[in-house]
Amino acid sequence: MFLESGKRFALLSFFCLIIFCSQVAFAGDEWREVSPAEMAMKTSKVEPNADAEAIFWEVRVDDSSADLVMKHYLRVKVFTEAGREKYSKVDIPFTKGMRIKDIEARVIKPDGSIVELAKEDIFEREIVKTNDVKVKAKSFAVPNIEPGVIIEYRYKEVLKSGWAQNMRMVFQHDIPIQDISYYFKPSGNLKYFTFNMSDTKFVKDKGGFYRASMTNVPALKEEPRMPPEDEVRSWILIYYTDERGDSDEFWSHAGYYIAKAFDIKKILKPGKNMVAAAEQIATGASSQEDKIAKIFDFCKTKVKNISYDASLTDEERDEIKENKSSEDTYKKMQGTSNEINELFASMADALGFETRLAFGGDRSEKFFNPRQAHISFIHFSAIAVKVNNQWQYFDPGSRFTPYGMLPWFEEDTSVLLLGYKDYMTTETPISSPDKSLAKRTAKFKLLEDGTLEGTVKVEYTGHLSFVRKMNNYDEAPAKREENLKEEITKKISTADVSGISIENVDDPQKPFIYQYKVRVPNYAQKTGKRLFLQPGFFEYGSNPLFSSASRKYDIYFNYPWSEEDDVEIQLPEGFSLDNADAPDVLTDAQKISFLKVEMRIDNAKNTLTYNRKFYFGGGGNTLFPVNAYDPIKNLFDQFHKADTHTITLKQN
Repeated sequence: MFLESGKRFALLSFFCLIIFCSQVAFAGDEWREVSPAEMAMKTSKVEPNADAEAIFWEVRVDDSSADLVMKHYLRVKVFTEAGREKYSKVDIPFTKGMRIKDIEARVIKPDGSIVELAKEDIFEREIVKTNDVKVKAKSFAVPNIEPGVIIEYRYKEVLKSGWAQNMRMVFQHDIPIQDISYYFKPSGNLKYFTFNMSDTKFVKDKGGFYRASMTNVPALKEEPRMPPEDEVRSWILIYYTDERGDSDEFWSHAGYYIAKAFDIKKILKPGKNMVAAAEQIATGASSQEDKIAKIFDFCKTKVKNISYDASLTDEERDEIKENKSSEDTYKKMQGTSNEINELFASMADALGFETRLAFGGDRSEKFFNPRQAHISFIHFSAIAVKVNNQWQYFDPGSRFTPYGMLPWFEEDTSVLLLGYKDYMTTETPISSPDKSLAKRTAKFKLLEDGTLEGTVKVEYTGHLSFVRKMNNYDEAPAKREENLKEEITKKISTADVSGISIENVDDPQKPFIYQYKVRVPNYAQKTGKRLFLQPGFFEYGSNPLFSSASRKYDIYFNYPWSEEDDVEIQLPEGFSLDNADAPDVLTDAQKISFLKVEMRIDNAKNTLTYNRKFYFGGGGNTLFPVNAYDPIKNLFDQFHKADTHTITLKQN
């Protein structure tokens, strides 16, 4: 029911979303007739400027047999070259246990001729692989696609011994849709939640199916810094249950079964051996904080976390037997993320702390609201310990999360704190901007022709470090370097990067650090006897964060963060400052953000020093309503202008 970590929970839910709602489909035994009106369409009916539009999109889900069977059918009209490019290739994702069958596709050309997909043109490939989830796809190129054609797809998904419990039915996608319907044949007492589609309901249809439909659905268009897709698009969560009652009654009932499933009493009432082990580990600690810190460090650094062991194959990880208790984890000195968290909880309880298991939402996927009474919205996310009469939250099982923090998607969310007798609801705190710092330093030499060359060092802490480590720990060193070089050259295309060093990738405590040498021809623009120089190297090549004049969705930042830049540039011989004014300090009345740039010149060494301090998310402010877009955009436009500020050097 509950998965290894918030990250895995989010990934699995995302892939299920793709699997259940891919851009391909099925109907009956025969293709449906294409109408003259569909053939004559020149533009989208839902969004006139769309590159393509789904005329209809149907998914039939039969949960009444031993296997879960999903039949898909989609018809798309292509209007432009961009639409042709987008739909020229199709991936049908699937995970372990899922079978894709009976794939068919055809193209109806403007003259009425039909080109069908050949069976031999369908192949299988791996499209996503992480430590937790491997996703493959049945793929094919769409034949003879061009603007004006109609494309049809259909196929079946079969999940052996599968069940539709907690299935997410997505009604809004990245293409406008004239009509989208789900036909569902349940195997129990059907219940469902609707999100961003209050008027849509399941109605009884033929053959034991229920139908839910939407018409004229606009495309879900990605915007910079928007909330998770489940917060903005239209979807339905279906499940089977008896009457759920109000949210308090539901969570009381759910809490009982979660506590029973996790055997919380066994975790939070450790035996004599665990008490002795915890006391030994905490030896020398003089305060409650010191005791907790010692057992946290032990669980994170001394117990092998097999959930993050990149050397293990999926098969080898599956063969490792589950630890039966926290004492078992302690004896083996290895465990999964959950087992390590349970060991920490057991030790905290053994030392006399009031301890509970925290079950919360995942902000990378959806904002959890306890009033939405459904168990799929939460997962085992942290350990709550009352330290000096205040609840603090710990996640030693998340290998790259520092002490005193949770993974960013576990912070600032509602949680259920379960003990073996009762439960309570509260919220996890959000880390301040200084906890997630990008400390960036560089020493450069500027040549007379405008070339910049030197060394760079970047050090990440907190959530910034967590994200970097999660993206790199299971990659080969050569791949890590390749990814970093690509990241740099994406902003500065002419940069020649060498001597890359990446440190602490697999270290659970130390900051993530990378260093490199760089040479950038024409970094400073030379005009006559003047050089125009942007001293803020780390923002060179950046674009304004918000470019659109209007906004549809709220503005959302994953977490607060800060940046400190120290750049030293030795100026070319014979050049001096002509104009070196610094940008004004930028901030706001609520102290949500701050930017200060200072520049100094050492005339004796002919060296320019550039210092920049920035933070955003002060006071835990990371979510802003759409009507705040104009001031937010204006603020970041000012940040960008200050960050890309140019000074002038003149030749003496």
